[in-house]
Amino acid sequence: MSPDVALLSEVWDLVKNFVHIKERFDVCDGMLKAFEEHSDISDIEMYKNEFDRIMKAAIVAHFSDDLLDEDDDD
Repeated sequence: MSPDVALLSEVWDLVKNFVHIKERFDVCDGMLKAFEEHSDISDIEMYKNEFDRIMKAAIVAHFSDDLLDEDDDD
């Protein structure tokens, strides 16, 4: 696991208990966008099963959108 993905995991573990359960997916998505913009989390899909179910769902949704965007360019 890259250091950036490990940091994302640690940060999420620290903050998730302070986020209302109904807002957790959106917070995860925001965190993924920020980490993707400012660090290298390109290998995150390989480690998605090491995250909790909410972050895992956000990873799948976030990166499946990226794949769809790439397909649109063809």
